[in-house]
Amino acid sequence: MDYFDSKSFNSMQEEAIKRVQEMQRRSKNLVGEQNEQIHSQHHDNSSKSGGDSQKNQKTIAGFNIGNIKIDEEKALIALMIYILYKNGADMKLLLGLGYLLI
Repeated sequence: MDYFDSKSFNSMQEEAIKRVQEMQRRSKNLVGEQNEQIHSQHHDNSSKSGGDSQKNQKTIAGFNIGNIKIDEEKALIALMIYILYKNGADMKLLLGLGYLLI
């Protein structure tokens, strides 16, 4: 018992291809808009600071808690230390990871 003949299968396949292409087009538009916003923010920040672009990149890649600025790498290492500590990891490993935070 065939629920779908080849004609309806082909039409469903064509519709699926159209939907995929539409989704790809939308995602490219969204990514392009986000890249433009990031580029314009970076350009504005570098023009304000007088060319101190490395400092700006570090604050963009991190986040602030009160007056403390934490970059992503240090936050990831701290999270790893916490998870490993809770799972009973070796103290030497935890100290080694802690050394990376300095």
